[in-house]
Amino acid sequence: MKYCTRCLMPETRPRITFNKDGVCNACCWAEEKKAGVDWKTRWKYLEELCDKYRNRSNSKFDCILPVSGGKDSSYVAYMMKEKMGMRTLGVTVRPPLEFEIGKKNLENFIKCGYDHIHVTPNPEVGRVIDREYFIKRGQGYFQWLIALQTVIFKIAVLLDIPFVMFGEEGETEYGGTSKLKQEKGACYDQEYSMDIYLSGFNPQEMIGKFSEKELYWWLFPSREELNKLKPAVAHWSYFENWDPYEHYLLAKEKYGLQEETERCIGTYGNFAQTDTSLYVLQTYLMYLKYGFGRCSQDVGIDIRRGSITRKQAVELVKRYDGEYPEPYIEEYLKYFRMTKEEFDATLDGIVNKKIFRKENGRWVPVFTPH
Repeated sequence: MKYCTRCLMPETRPRITFNKDGVCNACCWAEEKKAGVDWKTRWKYLEELCDKYRNRSNSKFDCILPVSGGKDSSYVAYMMKEKMGMRTLGVTVRPPLEFEIGKKNLENFIKCGYDHIHVTPNPEVGRVIDREYFIKRGQGYFQWLIALQTVIFKIAVLLDIPFVMFGEEGETEYGGTSKLKQEKGACYDQEYSMDIYLSGFNPQEMIGKFSEKELYWWLFPSREELNKLKPAVAHWSYFENWDPYEHYLLAKEKYGLQEETERCIGTYGNFAQTDTSLYVLQTYLMYLKYGFGRCSQDVGIDIRRGSITRKQAVELVKRYDGEYPEPYIEEYLKYFRMTKEEFDATLDGIVNKKIFRKENGRWVPVFTPH
């Protein structure tokens, strides 16, 4: 496979592009941020947005912040509340198979002085959705990915709060499409959400399998509702250089962020993505489909911030990428209501057989990261 000459992201990543020197668009963006971005102008735009929505009404919040209690959303919340002076409303979509440390970090965050809404879409409906799209699309927690978008848009309409601030724009930061950066700027709409963040999936497709009432939290507001509200849905990474490690340090200092006692499966770190055990499955499925996993993502971030070399990254990826999520298999079988044979057959159906072969019941790569 072709790899980025600076990080270890391969050509199989959806929507990734490379320049003439073989550098992926995430690494190109990392260089552009150092000298080619007018951060002062972008920060001024942020101030203008905050001024526009600040104190619209004495009885309403100024903005919605999707939060998990993790490092990145905690950092954005701190900046929006303490630095920008916004009256914020944190919104969390409860994931299935929560980690205890994730629940504790969110609890600590809220106790530090945040208004907060916790939305729990019907777990049984969510389970059925996840089972279907695990089999059909190789998605580990598709219903949660949908709800992370639809719930935020819906809360904005329900509470008449037309300003939302997400964390990073992952496509730009990690190597996907540059469409938002090039064409849309700071904010995006419902169509972009479905096209990119839901990979072209329209939640309306689920109507029939479930009623609209059952799918309430998994459906976007109507076009009429959105046209009336005209929400500004932005990403913090548009306004400031996105640095997850700096966010981690601030979250520890301000909110008592806790890490796992050992490294996370599939990578070498212990403080990121501690919401749900299904994230471990999600990144394993990503590895089987595209040939890069959780460790590949993490080394890319650390290479771009200058904390490790590419040579070190190669060794880490060889050691940890695609690690089988053995400790959680029984939990997955119970959640998806599958036998081990059905689970294995699902993996067999989604694996990219051009880059993997099966040995002793497990899929192993026929490629070597380089």
